[in-house]
Amino acid sequence: MKNLLLQLHVCAIYFAVLFCGAGATNVAAVQPHPNVLFIAVDDLRPSIGCYGDPHAITPNIDRLAERGVRFEQAHCQVAVCNPSRASLMTGLRPDKLGVWTLPIHFREAMPSAVTLPQWFRQFGYTAVSHGKIYHNPTPDPQSWSERIRTLSGMKSGYPEGTQGHIREVQQALPQSDWRKNNLRGPSTAAPDVDDNKLVDGARTDMAIEDLRRLGKGDTPFFLAMGYIRPHLAWIAPKKYWDLHDPATLPVVTNETVTANTPPYALSNSYEMTHYVDLVDFPKPWDEQRVADERARHLMHAYYACVTYIDAQLGRLLNALDEEGLAENTIVVLWSDHGWKLGEFNGWGKMTNYEIDTRVPLIISAPGLQTAGERSSELAELLDLYPTLCDLAGIDTPDFVDGTSLVPNLKDVDVHVNDAAFSQYYRNFEGREYMGYAIRTNDYRLVEWRNFSTGEVTARELFDHQSDHLESVNLDDSVPQELVDRLTAQLLKTHPRKALTMTPPVHSNPNQPRLRADISFLNKSETTVMVYPITPKGRRGRVKNLDPGEAVTIKARIGGVYVVESKDGTIHQIHSPSVPSRMVVLE
Repeated sequence: MKNLLLQLHVCAIYFAVLFCGAGATNVAAVQPHPNVLFIAVDDLRPSIGCYGDPHAITPNIDRLAERGVRFEQAHCQVAVCNPSRASLMTGLRPDKLGVWTLPIHFREAMPSAVTLPQWFRQFGYTAVSHGKIYHNPTPDPQSWSERIRTLSGMKSGYPEGTQGHIREVQQALPQSDWRKNNLRGPSTAAPDVDDNKLVDGARTDMAIEDLRRLGKGDTPFFLAMGYIRPHLAWIAPKKYWDLHDPATLPVVTNETVTANTPPYALSNSYEMTHYVDLVDFPKPWDEQRVADERARHLMHAYYACVTYIDAQLGRLLNALDEEGLAENTIVVLWSDHGWKLGEFNGWGKMTNYEIDTRVPLIISAPGLQTAGERSSELAELLDLYPTLCDLAGIDTPDFVDGTSLVPNLKDVDVHVNDAAFSQYYRNFEGREYMGYAIRTNDYRLVEWRNFSTGEVTARELFDHQSDHLESVNLDDSVPQELVDRLTAQLLKTHPRKALTMTPPVHSNPNQPRLRADISFLNKSETTVMVYPITPKGRRGRVKNLDPGEAVTIKARIGGVYVVESKDGTIHQIHSPSVPSRMVVLE
């Protein structure tokens, strides 16, 4: 007990020294651990007013920027949802964690990983989550103090008859087309509904309820709110569409693929083709281009969704003010990656280029003397883990790979990172590659390697002193000394080595004919989820067991099952054996 009190006292002194200069309000002396409001926005590029976009209508994000520091050169570690979020939330670089693609849950890659909210819980925080923080549909219940609340009865936003239209288009597709059984609705919609009739508005209602409840508690809170939009489909209430004049939006239809780059460097815009109205969407290198009218409509949809999310964020900030919590709450806003809206003649994310790795990042904290300023220094999403630990006055774990941005929050011109690193996995024509990008103040170097050997297959080099659009690959026309220097810097954190896609937790049915039942009996007081794990490490269809329920699975030797409770108290890995096993969950 004495050690705990001493630790709290030291944390209080640290936080007070960190932010309280002459004339500053010493919030830390009242409560040493501030609250954390942790806001994620999916697919949000810096098309925001405070980032200089004159077409954006984002008064509430702009208001948050006035309360904090906005980072102009923040970069994600992987420009796609799952690995980006897994890296940020565990504090580990993707190669250390072993998560590079969408299907693999980080718990199969590293079951012992300690997430950011898990770490905060060890210091007395109550951690609560809403929406998309991890990649859905596996939200990692171990991270949270309370079971994630379900949300049902939401409107899709689509007009009547949409399902019939989808079936008609599916019937016309070739028999071999993967969308025959996996085609989504239209890419856009503008329903005339209230904000909370769509999922992001309804989730905001729930987050506000929890903010008010947790703010009255005896422990600090870590409240996470993850917004889906502006991820496709671009659906927002009609009133947000009406705020934008599509004729004034900066439609890009004349871009080209950067010359002298490897064919696997650019994504093929396939994400767009998941939607019923975009099944014929062209690839960046196709002769066919996106028509101006279609591009303008899609641009309109994206901006409308950003404004819709901005309004929800405004409601959160208003609740924070109304409850008197703003002066003792850290607020962080981040996106998991950027997004192309016609750049490189492409749409979507999934590259190592600046347009996809650069993200908005805004951090506000109690007593912040640099509120309203911007930092042009390099930052990584990995840096959020140690930064929030420092701001909260708790220990920073020794396993994190990021660097605290607190010195930059105290002085926006302080140099914290020499570079920001990103990477992207590509399967191209049956061959696997991993591209690694290093972004310095002046250059972006991308080194592509054979995934299974680490052998270098191609390079790209872009000079950001003169070409922020990365339209000219200079790899063959610059001094070798420059390439060598950047390469050496890259290799310090990302050495060339063979990589393996299959995570440590995976089924290995090396005796497919030898079967053995495995039974699970839930004697706990919470619902338990049982996931079969495939040979590639992916989670199969979940079986939910309520308290007192049991299930017997006809399995085979070498199979693996992950068991998680919805309250986060149980996380186990089991395999069938001979004789058959009964696993009792308590």
